[in-house]
Amino acid sequence: MTPTAEIVVIGGGVHGASLAFHLAVADVGRVVLLEKQHIASGPTAQSGAMIRALFNTRTYVDLVIASTRMFENWDDIVGGDAGFVQQGFLRITNTLDKSSIGGDLELTRDAGEPFQMLTTEELSQLVPAGEFQDGEIGILFPTGGYADPFRTTVELADAARRHGAEIHEGVQVTDIHVDGGCVTAVETDSGRISTPLVVNCAGSWSDRIAAMAGVQLPILIQPAPTCLFRRPDSMTTIGPILSDGVNQVYLRAMGDAVYRAAHFGLSAEIVDPDDFDDAVPAGQARMLKEGLCNRYDALQRAPGLGGFTALYDMTPDGHPIVGPIEDIKGFWCDCGWSGNGFAPAPAGGRSLAQMIIGSDPDIDLGHFRWPRSTEVGRRVNRDWIHH
Repeated sequence: MTPTAEIVVIGGGVHGASLAFHLAVADVGRVVLLEKQHIASGPTAQSGAMIRALFNTRTYVDLVIASTRMFENWDDIVGGDAGFVQQGFLRITNTLDKSSIGGDLELTRDAGEPFQMLTTEELSQLVPAGEFQDGEIGILFPTGGYADPFRTTVELADAARRHGAEIHEGVQVTDIHVDGGCVTAVETDSGRISTPLVVNCAGSWSDRIAAMAGVQLPILIQPAPTCLFRRPDSMTTIGPILSDGVNQVYLRAMGDAVYRAAHFGLSAEIVDPDDFDDAVPAGQARMLKEGLCNRYDALQRAPGLGGFTALYDMTPDGHPIVGPIEDIKGFWCDCGWSGNGFAPAPAGGRSLAQMIIGSDPDIDLGHFRWPRSTEVGRRVNRDWIHH
């Protein structure tokens, strides 16, 4: 392993891989990414990987739109196939206030991303398998969809390697050396790397990495159960990704025969990312299926295929912590995405790389700096998760 680097990125999830790729493309010198297991071995691989331009801040909206353009042109920009399925994203609601729809449609409109309002009759035509009540409204984002989170991350890491970055898997960071308020080195179980700049992309372990540099981040790790179901023979399609604000559930396909689903509600439980039960509690699984069957009666006959519990690195206001950390020169963060980190990651890595090298970023990430500006409020429906 190299003894020196211009920049060390810690964490091989989608944010770390994206940043390493964009830094390598910018040819900033030796870029080293350290991952304690293997690329996409953490919560990234369990992500629903859903993409839609519906948030309550313009920064999120712009990042997701830019990432969507990347997914649409993935082979030309990154190389390979990220498994992007642009089937549309459908929000169901019975009121158009921001807290009910989980975002601000005016921001989406101002950014130029299309969406369509649907009546109950139009919903029934779009999603024949669904059951819709009078007064329910659909908001369809036709450019929305989902990607394969594992392939996305691995291909970003592979592209980073092709552009000269070093990717070291199976390497555990054990300490970050700070001298006179400046980062000087990263200690690992495979040796020391001298570096003036570290970026913490460690996701569920980001608070621990920050503590090594003497930085306290208000990040708590919360579990989010996800269930899998086999598609019943009577359902040929579910239509677009369903984000059901009435029944508080989401549903999307995983290939032709399997659906994945989760409840909007976030558990209040706090867990240790190295020691938690990843099984889905039976009560939560029953509640989830009840919500799904309220919308799709055919799912009454959908065999369960088990599930898993993903982890979200939650901040108090639901916004991530991105950018340089005050008081420790050379220590940067890209973490705390609070269950909404996948879609912004491909384009977010480019803007963060631009900030690091001192150029104007395509998208201003100042909204996410730490400590927070007093102007930054709590994310609308912080506890509604579309990981």
